[in-house]
Amino acid sequence: MNAMKKVKALLAAALLLVGLTACGGGTDFQFEGKTLATGSVGAAYNDTVSAGAEDIYYELDYDDNLPLGLYLAEDGAVTGTPEEAGDFTFTIFATDPEDNYKEAEFSIHIEKGALSYTGKALEDGAAGEPYVQSVGTAAGAEGVTYALKAGSALPAGLSLAEDGQISGVPEASGSAEITVVASANGCDPVEAVFTLNISEGSAEAAGPTDLGHIVFEGWTLPDGQVGEAYSESVRKAYGVPNISYEIKYIGGIGFPKGISFNELGVIAGTPSDSTSGVMRFNIIASAEGCEPVSVECQLRIYDVYEQTNVMEAEHIDVSSLKGAGYSGSASGLAMIQSYAKASGGKALGYLNTAASFEFAITSAADTSANLILGLGTEWGDLTLTPKTFKVYVNGQELDYGSIAIPDNGAGNDMAFDRYTLSPSVSLKAGENIIGFEILDSEDTGGVGTATAKGPIFDCLEIGGASCEIGWRPRVANTK
Repeated sequence: MNAMKKVKALLAAALLLVGLTACGGGTDFQFEGKTLATGSVGAAYNDTVSAGAEDIYYELDYDDNLPLGLYLAEDGAVTGTPEEAGDFTFTIFATDPEDNYKEAEFSIHIEKGALSYTGKALEDGAAGEPYVQSVGTAAGAEGVTYALKAGSALPAGLSLAEDGQISGVPEASGSAEITVVASANGCDPVEAVFTLNISEGSAEAAGPTDLGHIVFEGWTLPDGQVGEAYSESVRKAYGVPNISYEIKYIGGIGFPKGISFNELGVIAGTPSDSTSGVMRFNIIASAEGCEPVSVECQLRIYDVYEQTNVMEAEHIDVSSLKGAGYSGSASGLAMIQSYAKASGGKALGYLNTAASFEFAITSAADTSANLILGLGTEWGDLTLTPKTFKVYVNGQELDYGSIAIPDNGAGNDMAFDRYTLSPSVSLKAGENIIGFEILDSEDTGGVGTATAKGPIFDCLEIGGASCEIGWRPRVANTK
């Protein structure tokens, strides 16, 4: 036993003696170490160090560490996604409500992850024109980096960044075959082959350069989708040589995470979040000796479509939503909270004030259907009526009568029930907007933490439809 372990053992013994003296007895729960389930890098992990006794608090020894990417909850759950491989040993302290505690040693083996990586033919480029494409598509682990294999070379003027983005201005036409190596901590590196064709460019791709002034007109950018590489040039001005471009975001709202505007005048990247509807921004074209010209552009990044008849409230667009909380106020993502008994593990709270939100769902055909709401509440039973809680289907208010929601616990132990609204509703082929509006009232208000109450929204379910139902959930809300 090294010196540090001896000090810790003596300290533990002293604390245990104090605990026995103060509490008038010893610990009465069992807690022994063990080898936890084997995990692997990049794969979700779930095990527990819990002894099974109630009201026990678990804590990691202060100078020990779990494998990178794993976390210990107070109830003993060990969860996360491992980011490193190897054998790990650590000490856990278990403490009961009387401050009696025991310690035990646990071990875990994390296997190497397996990266998957597939090459393809990249989008063609043109000599003298900006080019941005991503080869950062490896899956199976976090923090993947990319590099050219020794002996591989991109066309002159292009370079590969660690995040997998190929960018630059090709200097000449030609074709290339490149091998890219994807690497991640805890995984063996893998390779993929990509082909790239650069065609002859045009010196006047956008228009003439001898007009003496800048000509720059707005246009419609193509839509993008979360998880798919996006690349679109804004270099569409002409009239003079050497035009440069900059972007000005409207309202201070930038692009969704994963895409950006670069110095080449290209909007590029792989978005990991969607826009809230259509995003507006200005592109400014400038050149020495000329008045700059600004045009407004629009971009929409869609979430990935999912076929389902259960829409979790934590995956709606909450970017402009504001609510008053049980211990303060919250807005946006802060209104999404964890609930163990919610259908997706999370629900939309802070709704004990005037607020409105909506679900955008898709129906494959015209159909009738039932709206089923997953709701809970705390701080007392709650009855909702159209006077306090309005429901709209494509702008038409639904007179559903009333919803009586019992107080089924508080916090993480709160239970949610499903409520089928009557009458049924008519959905149209294509997009349908199911909206909800909470009105200020004595029923949904309250003063202070002890009396504030309102619905807590778990999910919207579409029942009895005669065709496929789906939507585009904002999964980035809970990542």
